[in-house]
Amino acid sequence: MEPNTIEESIKGLLEAIKESPEYLEFQKQSDILKKKPELKARVDTFRADNYKVQNECDSDNLSEVVEQMGKESAELRRHPEVNAYLDAELALCKMMQRICIKLGEGIDIDVPGM
Repeated sequence: MEPNTIEESIKGLLEAIKESPEYLEFQKQSDILKKKPELKARVDTFRADNYKVQNECDSDNLSEVVEQMGKESAELRRHPEVNAYLDAELALCKMMQRICIKLGEGIDIDVPGM
């Protein structure tokens, strides 16, 4: 195998991702949300907080934080453009997860939990 084969394959995969319905829909919804900067800022804050909860939150106040996040999610999702954006983001993330899982399954490496 030539040294640049992997890099070329990665470029091809990136092109395929960028042409996928999931990515195109995400870009479309992102552009729509950008037209409302204050709402986009709220969504970005919510997304950052959600990431922190999933990756850093201690268990002492987890239920309180999750409850508050649920309320904020419900409030934000009352806006159709936010709902469409978050749904498009989720679809794109699920596609990326499937790609990562397939890559992991396709090589002979013992990774616990895969």
